[in-house]
Amino acid sequence: GARPDVTRVERLVRSQPTALTLSLTPRELQVLRLLATGRTNRRIAEDLVLAEKTVDRHVTNTFAKLGVTSRAAATAYAYEHRLL
Repeated sequence: GARPDVTRVERLVRSQPTALTLSLTPRELQVLRLLATGRTNRRIAEDLVLAEKTVDRHVTNTFAKLGVTSRAAATAYAYEHRLL
């Protein structure tokens, strides 16, 4: 009879931000969200009114903090952790 409660707890635990997510700056999180929608660095820079090189630095920092090496992996992380 505890299955509904266990399911509810699992859902809550999955929706909580992880330590990795909390280590992202607000701007890195913003860039990650835009990156996860398929935008290029150039497009992200235009949307946020930043230099493309600045966006590249945010992407690099985000990858390092999340322990990923690709845009696809970063996107998967964003979806898995409900950051979108």
